[in-house]
Amino acid sequence: MADAQDFCRPTLRHDALLIIEDTRRHPDFANHPQVLGPPHWRFYAGVPVRDSNGFGLGALCLVHTTPIASSALDFGMLHVLASQIEDEIDKRPVDRPMSKPSRDHVDALTGLPNRRLLQMLMDAELASARQRNEALSVCLINLDGFKHINEAHGSAVGDEVLQVIAGRLRDAVRRKDLVTHLGGDEFAIILRNRLQPEACNRVLDRIRAPIRTSSLVHTLTASMGITCYPEDDEDADALLHHAYQAMYSAKETGKNGYCRFDPKLHHSRRKRLAVAREVKLALSRQQLELFYQPKIDYRHDTVSGFEGLLRWRRPSGDILPPDCFLPAIENSWLDIELGKYVIDRALAALDWIVQRGLPYSISVNVNPSSLLDSGFIDHLHQALARQKRDLAGRLTLEILESTSPHEEMEAIVVNVQACLRLGLQLSLDDFGTGQSSLSYLRTFPTQKIKIDRSFVIGMLDNPEDEAIVAAIIGLSKSFNRRVVAEGVENGAIEARLKTLGCDLGQGFYYSPALPFEEAMAWADAYSKRRH
Repeated sequence: MADAQDFCRPTLRHDALLIIEDTRRHPDFANHPQVLGPPHWRFYAGVPVRDSNGFGLGALCLVHTTPIASSALDFGMLHVLASQIEDEIDKRPVDRPMSKPSRDHVDALTGLPNRRLLQMLMDAELASARQRNEALSVCLINLDGFKHINEAHGSAVGDEVLQVIAGRLRDAVRRKDLVTHLGGDEFAIILRNRLQPEACNRVLDRIRAPIRTSSLVHTLTASMGITCYPEDDEDADALLHHAYQAMYSAKETGKNGYCRFDPKLHHSRRKRLAVAREVKLALSRQQLELFYQPKIDYRHDTVSGFEGLLRWRRPSGDILPPDCFLPAIENSWLDIELGKYVIDRALAALDWIVQRGLPYSISVNVNPSSLLDSGFIDHLHQALARQKRDLAGRLTLEILESTSPHEEMEAIVVNVQACLRLGLQLSLDDFGTGQSSLSYLRTFPTQKIKIDRSFVIGMLDNPEDEAIVAAIIGLSKSFNRRVVAEGVENGAIEARLKTLGCDLGQGFYYSPALPFEEAMAWADAYSKRRH
């Protein structure tokens, strides 16, 4: 019985992304046993997987039991996964000797070196560039709209177009540079220098020029991805993969242009993804916890409540602050899940507090991603409903004013109103750091405003900071909002805040953020000391 290899072989022959939107309408697959019978494949997309010498090993495939229009899918991740598979395969030792160039390494259609020869020559070119201490540019070109020409006019016309493009690319570069046809509508150029913008535009202009075939005139554009050694100091395979990634970026930004691979951004993204994976694991293992920093009521000299601040207790015993890991998951689904976890932990702490008759409240930060997610509001409702006691009035959500996206303000306001209907308290955090603080004060019906610590810390030495703090306090009183100052580092700052009419203070002058049990013990000691 035929198997998936029957689909992989054409992908390897095509030597590029192969898409079959409906197998029953494809002459090669309409009668395939796995199309007519189980599992009844109707859609197929596959990219070839090759070893470092260009030998075809198979294909990474995406199949489905219903036809799918290719325009509905993004195949970039398929290419990325295939590249990662090739990377892992190349790490395994192989005994096959290096092949010598032969006619099998030349593309019969265009007369250009093919993918196999490119793989062989890139190693040599990169080694030579390193030895000469010179630059080497790798350029990956994908023709925009070539698929339409093939489908509308037939493969014979498509072949004519590819032959013309091959000739133009050869003419666009120097004799010592290498132009290769990777298969399908993809070409690669290896240049023995750093590719300048004018050279990129020259290549793209050659492609854009009208192409006359036997009966028609065609106009094409191209998306081009570029990476350059030594800025991108990787091996030959990685350079080619990075050029692919840059090409996909050019596609995503509108096609008909070029994009350069940014090694710093690439490594930053990889680091961010690695941290995000660790955070996800830490969340599942309950390694994330809230530490609690007290807030002092200046009028009554009592502990009013606490801010719950996230910490990551690593297995090594190290405790990481949020700045070390939250940026890696910002605006992601994990960011929202972590917000739900924080709500659950804060409610558990409040239940303990209320059960013992203590007067404290707890506030937690809520990011814009959570306030834009209806699932987060549903979670709030369900979490409060599960409690045996009414805790909503004791829980304050601190909205980060400096990071709320203006274009989505309407949706945020709707969800803020939903929080108020649940009985929750709201506070506007980081007040004064955003560009629309006054607008936020009018838009968000919060009960409290928290002055950003940067103004509080500098208010004794910088008259402008003190003026800002005084103005925020006065403005808050006009709007009938209570004011919290964070960043109270010493008694002089506390005294000045009290003189200005600030309601609550928070900072290291009182206590750092502590584990829950220690925070409760600190509050008890503060109360006894007062009396």
